[in-house]
Amino acid sequence: MRQATDDNRAHLVVMFLLIACLCIGLVRPVSSHHSFTAEFTAEKTASLTGKVTQVWFRNPHVRYLFAVTNAEGAEEIWDARGSPVVWLARKGWTKKSIKVGDVVEMYGFLGRDGRKMLSIMTVTMADGTVLVDRVPE
Repeated sequence: MRQATDDNRAHLVVMFLLIACLCIGLVRPVSSHHSFTAEFTAEKTASLTGKVTQVWFRNPHVRYLFAVTNAEGAEEIWDARGSPVVWLARKGWTKKSIKVGDVVEMYGFLGRDGRKMLSIMTVTMADGTVLVDRVPE
C-alpha cells in the first residue's frame, strides 16, 4: 500500500512540473515597450534641429539622441524615437542613414509632461533629403 502512495506522489510531482513548465512557456515575455500615449502626446508636434550625438538602430525602436540649442542658448539633449528597425528598413532607412555628427531637423510628436522626447514623423538631412517614419496626419 505504501508503494502505491509514493508512486502517486511522484506522479503528481511530475504532472505539476509539466503543467508549470507549460504555463511558463505560454506566458509572453515581459518587455520594456510602452504605448505611444504613455510617452508622447498626439496634440503637440515640434520641429527641432540639432546634432546627432548617439544612434541606436535596434529594436524595439530606433533611437537618436541629438543636441538642440534652446531659445536661451543652452544645449539640451533630446531623445528621438522611431519605429522598429524592420519597419524603417522597408522605408529605405539603414543603420547609416543618420550618423553621429549629422545635423538634422526632426519633426514629430512631443514627449508628455515636458519630457525632451520626440516621436519621429520625418527627419530632414542637411542635404535636404527627407526620411519618413510616419506620415503626419
